[in-house]
Amino acid sequence: MICVMKKAILFLLLAYSFGAKAQTLKELLYSGKLKKDSTSVIRSTDDLKSKIDTSQKKAEPEKATMAATTGDSSVKAANGTIDSATVSAEAKDSAATATNPVGATPAASAPVKSPNKVWKEYTDSLISSMKTDVLASKKVKKETYFLTVNYEIDTDGSVSITNVTASPENDYLQEQVKQRLLLSPPQLNPILDSTNKPHKVKRRYNFTITKE
Repeated sequence: MICVMKKAILFLLLAYSFGAKAQTLKELLYSGKLKKDSTSVIRSTDDLKSKIDTSQKKAEPEKATMAATTGDSSVKAANGTIDSATVSAEAKDSAATATNPVGATPAASAPVKSPNKVWKEYTDSLISSMKTDVLASKKVKKETYFLTVNYEIDTDGSVSITNVTASPENDYLQEQVKQRLLLSPPQLNPILDSTNKPHKVKRRYNFTITKE
């Protein structure tokens, strides 16, 4: 009788041990922790530690770290902790780069006209306007008249007419030219001295008027 009971107890222990290992094997299999090896056969007597795929254990902490990092960035954005001054500076730099790309050549400024160039353009326009009302007058004979304009350039470039003479003499023509110059004189650039400061200067300009 005692022998039968011992056998029964031993059978129960073996059954319990086999069931525990089977349960452990089942859990490892369905949890994906066993190595994927279709050529091997797993027995209840095998060491299950050698069959466990440890690569997934290493990957899991990395995923957790990545998730924690992403979550931390999201929290910072939600809480408004992103440095707005840095964002604003980067936006200004981008706008500045788009407006003025690196290596772009600045637009050349318009060349400064010389006093003689300004006077030439001015007197050409003056002569053209005088053809119908001054040169057509009988007071002006058919002739080429040489006119001299004496003037002053102020520190701001404004022009003051001081005298107008004509050769050969013609008082009517001389007076008509002088009136127009006094009414609307040309604007010149200031004259600079040796210290690079504008100063008043006296100048003269000569031009001709021809009546054909």
